Amino acid sequence: MIKKDVKYGALLSYVLIIFSTLYGFFLTPFIIGKLGASEYGVYKTISSFSGAFMVLDLGLGGTMMRYIAKFRADKKEEEIPNYIAMMIIQALFLIVISTVVLSVGYFAIAPVYSNGLTPLEILQAKRLYILLGIEICLHIFSNVIHGIITGYNKFALSNILKIGKLALRIILIVVFLPIFKNAEFLVAINILITLASMLFDALYIRFKFNIKVRLTRWERGLFKESFKYTSLMFLTTIVAQVNNSLDNVFVGAFLSSSAVAVYSIGLLFFSMYEQLSTSISGVMLPTVINSLKNDDDRYTNTVDLVVSTGRIQFILLGAALVGFVVIGKEFLTLWVGKGYEDAYVIAILLMAPSILELCINVCLSILRAKNMLGFRTGVLVCSMIVNLIITFIGTKLYGYYAAAIGTGISFLGGSVVVMGVYYYKKLNINVLNIYKRI
Repeated sequence: MIKKDVKYGALLSYVLIIFSTLYGFFLTPFIIGKLGASEYGVYKTISSFSGAFMVLDLGLGGTMMRYIAKFRADKKEEEIPNYIAMMIIQALFLIVISTVVLSVGYFAIAPVYSNGLTPLEILQAKRLYILLGIEICLHIFSNVIHGIITGYNKFALSNILKIGKLALRIILIVVFLPIFKNAEFLVAINILITLASMLFDALYIRFKFNIKVRLTRWERGLFKESFKYTSLMFLTTIVAQVNNSLDNVFVGAFLSSSAVAVYSIGLLFFSMYEQLSTSISGVMLPTVINSLKNDDDRYTNTVDLVVSTGRIQFILLGAALVGFVVIGKEFLTLWVGKGYEDAYVIAILLMAPSILELCINVCLSILRAKNMLGFRTGVLVCSMIVNLIITFIGTKLYGYYAAAIGTGISFLGGSVVVMGVYYYKKLNINVLNIYKRI
């Protein structure tokens, strides 16, 4: 059953990727047509502004998944209701903090956008921001609840729910947006769907898993360990977000807005390329935790798991990379027109170095399972600094190709070479042997 859940969960992740891509491709023109370019621009501007606060959930959903899976592997399922209660209290506390931070952001809207938006648009932006703030707070709580389901290895159900939510959103937009014709309605749809999803998750947990959430005691040791894990996940997310936006910042500062548009297309292909890998590795944490519980000192069974998963990832990533090298330039011309040819080279410069890390990123699940994320977080920070230096110097001299090369070099040096040595020294896992077997 566990193998089936993981397999179907991974397959449904790809269905979700395809569905999400088609949603953006076909529904965006429909939304722009109903709202108008001006109101859609306000909606996207405030969505981007408030989207920065999405990291306030601190990765509580991932923490919940990790510890639920660990309790189950350790045969301590009786401790799960108490831990869930502790996490819910943390989430409520985090929602209070988020409300304070979001309130500060509300008063910053007018000063920040006074030059770009009219007074009427700023008023609408504030209304949208309030609704988006409510959505963010619900998102924090929803992630915690949903982490219970993924902790029980129900990845197939998790992705079915995500596909269902996306399908429902499409139906509601197509049917009702022509009637209401305002951006606030788009956010209200998300809030209603999130509430419905939370209710379904809560009922499923109560009756399918027979969990009655109650706080019987506050375990300080477990809380400290859990909080450390959450903090490292949070730092990793922050560093990843900064790293992802770093190139565009320097390209925009030293070159032009049109150069940013070209580079963004290359980044878009790279992010889709990453998703091919993370759709599989993202469902592996409970399986890895269970494997480590019953493994020997050399992690023989877990390494076999990394290799078998890595073979599938390498087939997908290799096919995608070679396919893009062969027909990517022609596809770009057909899709976005002429003037974006350089995005082809940028995408390859980003995709090619990352294949080595992406095809064995189940190893990251080992670090998460053993709560050993500290060193990798430090490596990511150092990689970000290297990327910053190369991009800062190189972009001024050689243009946006230097930004892509800087990202590729920092990726290879940090995530492949340094982490490969770390796996060998700390976990006795020979990454070169894993590559050879793949």
